[in-house]
Amino acid sequence: MSNLKDDLLDGAMKALQSPTAQKIMNNEKVQKGVAKAFRASYDLKTELDEKKEEFARRFNLATQDDLRTMKRELDRLHRQVDHLKRTQRDDDS
Repeated sequence: MSNLKDDLLDGAMKALQSPTAQKIMNNEKVQKGVAKAFRASYDLKTELDEKKEEFARRFNLATQDDLRTMKRELDRLHRQVDHLKRTQRDDDS
């Protein structure tokens, strides 16, 4: 999948470097349309993220942020346990 994405991106970059594409991209209407498409894409992603969070809360599911926070806390606790074990070993010696 990644290979296809990379190939498409490379092809798009080559196409955008052509004189015809440069001329089209310099058109003010095209620039406004591209900006509007990026804005719409951002707005859609934001709205979908909000809906996912709302869905997760409603059904009491963990979100990605929740899992990330729990992993950080678990890592911190592991480090603390390791530290306590080392301290106890040093005291026993």
